[in-house]
Amino acid sequence: MTREDDLADLGVLLPSGTGRSDQTSKQYLRLRADILEGKFPQGAALHETQLSETYGASRTPIREALNWLAHDGLLERAARGFRVRSGTPEDVIEIYAARVALESEAAGAAAVRHTDLDMARLERLHDSCCHTDDDTAARVDNFRFHEALWQAAHNATITTLLVRLTTQLRIYDSGPPSNYGEPELLNSEHEHILDALRARDAKAAREHMRTHLEHSREQRIRVFASG
Repeated sequence: MTREDDLADLGVLLPSGTGRSDQTSKQYLRLRADILEGKFPQGAALHETQLSETYGASRTPIREALNWLAHDGLLERAARGFRVRSGTPEDVIEIYAARVALESEAAGAAAVRHTDLDMARLERLHDSCCHTDDDTAARVDNFRFHEALWQAAHNATITTLLVRLTTQLRIYDSGPPSNYGEPELLNSEHEHILDALRARDAKAAREHMRTHLEHSREQRIRVFASG
């Protein structure tokens, strides 16, 4: 499976609009994957001519892909092109505040709107997280669990915003998604969220998701403080 296939499997949403070529979409996904994997460090300059040579693509789809990535918040405009977004711990905390508000609402909506297929997906991912000794696989499944929950809310606007926010958080990690928590605690918190969804208890789902994400935010703050 290619990285582009993996991104699609994770529910990555391409920017909406018309006239987007397949080639532009391909370059967008390739660049996005490389940025999130840390191939281009924070603050690195990205120029369409150089990238065109690197990826063996014409400049037009590269230029359009760079504009999409700037819209996603992964890049920022520079004097000559773009650079990979960089920021401060305060930026991450601000992003987390927005994520907590949106994802707790998504959990409440998922409690009411989820389908049997949604629950089957969430149960499978939770089970995978609980029974793997592979730290990387657990972190990826944790990320997928959250995306599956957004999809279970059946609110495209919230999902689009959360994809953007969590992507911006990942760029600070320069690698795979991190859970910033102890696996046993994380799995226990996921189980509480699932219990609320099974009971179709929107209030409990919101509260458990808020608690879960606030713990994650506290872990990030501790990482920053020790750095």
